[in-house]
Amino acid sequence: MTDTPHRPPPGPMARRAGQLCHLERFRLYLDHAKRARHGIHANALPDGTHQVEDAADFLRTACGVSSSAELDTDKRAAHMLRRIIADYRRWHSAGAARQGMAPCD
Repeated sequence: MTDTPHRPPPGPMARRAGQLCHLERFRLYLDHAKRARHGIHANALPDGTHQVEDAADFLRTACGVSSSAELDTDKRAAHMLRRIIADYRRWHSAGAARQGMAPCD
C-alpha cells in the first residue's frame, strides 16, 4: 500500500475556476475572444473549439499558475481570475441583451 499525500479540498477561487471551465458559455467566450484577439475567422476557429481542459489551460496560463490551487494563495493570480470573470460576464451580458436572454450569475 502506498502512502499518498493528503490534498486539501480546493479553495473558493480554485472551485470557481473549475466551475467556469465547465460552463459551455465560458468556453464559447474563449472561442470568441481568441478570434477577436488574433483576427481569426470563425471558419478557422469555430464555436465549440475550446473544451474543458483547454479552458483550464487558458486560466492557468493567464493567471500565471501551474495549479488552480495557487489561485487561493497567489493574490495576483486571484486578481487575474476575477478580471477574466468580469470580462466574461460583460461579454455574456452584452450577448444576452442582444438576444433577449437572461444575464449570467
